Amino acid sequence: MAIQGKDKQERKVVHLQIDDQHEYFGSIEQLFCKYTKEQLGFSIYQVRNNLRKLGIMTSETCIIRVGVLQTKIKNEN
Repeated sequence: MAIQGKDKQERKVVHLQIDDQHEYFGSIEQLFCKYTKEQLGFSIYQVRNNLRKLGIMTSETCIIRVGVLQTKIKNEN
């Protein structure tokens, strides 16, 4: 999901917060490669179906957010 503008590129990022620990993932699937539904309090299907429209999901163990990572496009010369 890359959106290209004149000077920057935007990519979706999944932000996981467990207590004071913050981790960032490039996809929901990658998040679930590292953590189980028991650890997160959500199944991969719940997150896939709801995170985009809600923007944030909270369980007893974690907070999952979706955001945009903005990067500058490199010159391809």
